[in-house]
Amino acid sequence: MTVGDVYRFIDSAAPFSLQDGFDNSGLLVGSMNATVTKIAICLDITRKTAEEAAMQGAELILSHHPVIFHKLSRIDMSNPINILIKNNINAICAHTNLDMAKDGISDMMLELLDINGETTVLEPVHKNGMGYGRIVKLDFAADAASLAAMCKKAFHCNTVRYYDGGRVIKTVGVCSGAGGSEDNVANAAEKGCDALITGDVKHSGFMEAVNRGITLIDAGHFHTENIICGKLAAELEAALGVEAFICENSKDVVSYC
Repeated sequence: MTVGDVYRFIDSAAPFSLQDGFDNSGLLVGSMNATVTKIAICLDITRKTAEEAAMQGAELILSHHPVIFHKLSRIDMSNPINILIKNNINAICAHTNLDMAKDGISDMMLELLDINGETTVLEPVHKNGMGYGRIVKLDFAADAASLAAMCKKAFHCNTVRYYDGGRVIKTVGVCSGAGGSEDNVANAAEKGCDALITGDVKHSGFMEAVNRGITLIDAGHFHTENIICGKLAAELEAALGVEAFICENSKDVVSYC
């Protein structure tokens, strides 16, 4: 099996052509022709996950966040790219294409929350309607506290921050990762959401929720996206028969007290 085989499998489910204009998804280190017998999977390619991949004998590391995002001016010894190249490890990064794809990360958030029903896209990006986030009507009535508790359990969060919009929640928006901007909160409210579940909410995002009267739940960037790693590992093993493992160092690096 080659890196190209893995790339084409991912592309078939979450086309790299879907990635946003600012993004840098795809094969970022290595060669499509390189042989693969073991794949390391992580949310971020850090020095620790790169070293773990090397120790485990992986020829390919697959991450959600791109290991090369902005223009590089230098690579020092601590840079994960240096570790990958030294150990002949290829890197595929599937970022916003996985965010937008059908059955992508936002859909998985709803699956883990056991929320079913017809969905619409929260923030369309492409002409075909695909984009970030999902909106769904609940088949049960929820309040802010109970929905926040569901998020904490479903995404294995250490803590969840939320603003209680003070109304019964029947329509929910979800957006994995950094979806807590003022604009995203306003968009969710304008599209009829009683609550938005996302991550990386700034103070201004919470203030927008206050003004809009919408419940806003910050379940964390890491916790709303790390959920994709297990799914990727299982699907790669089932479809391609290749050994895939989740890096032990793909974990929340923030401490809580």
